[in-house]
Amino acid sequence: MTSSPPVLCLVLLASAPGAERDVTVTNTAGEVVHLRDTFRGLPAVMFYEDKDSTATNQSLKEILFATAKEKGLLDAATVVAVANVAPYDWFPARNIVVSAVKDSEKAFGLPIYLDWSGELTRPPWSLKSESSSVVVLDKKGAVRWSKHGKLTADEIRDVCNLVESLIGPR
Repeated sequence: MTSSPPVLCLVLLASAPGAERDVTVTNTAGEVVHLRDTFRGLPAVMFYEDKDSTATNQSLKEILFATAKEKGLLDAATVVAVANVAPYDWFPARNIVVSAVKDSEKAFGLPIYLDWSGELTRPPWSLKSESSSVVVLDKKGAVRWSKHGKLTADEIRDVCNLVESLIGPR
């Protein structure tokens, strides 16, 4: 991971065993990915955002990254970024989006998955299409916390404390 915090949101799968919540997205190479396969049995933080919402919870992203780096926990939890790009699933917009997301992946040092069909806006996820959604999942993929929209300072502290407790002693 680079020294810069991620800008795009993350989406994490919830609910053990997770099969009923599994969705497919694509990576920037166009390969289909099951989100459940991206968690590796670690706690996860999800940000699901459209292009206009990437800065909404920037302070949480920065605090999570700084705390993980300071405490040596960068590999102790998973961050899965999923961008809601459904409005851009047409030529040539699709190619422009993929190029921009590849640039972001390089800048932030993490994969960013693409939700071309708005899969995560439908049940059982029902995430907001024009918002920043934050979801925290435990090691088994069960949702432990979620919110749509901008987090307050207290909510940011709560998320950080929850993630640290889910990581446990190391």
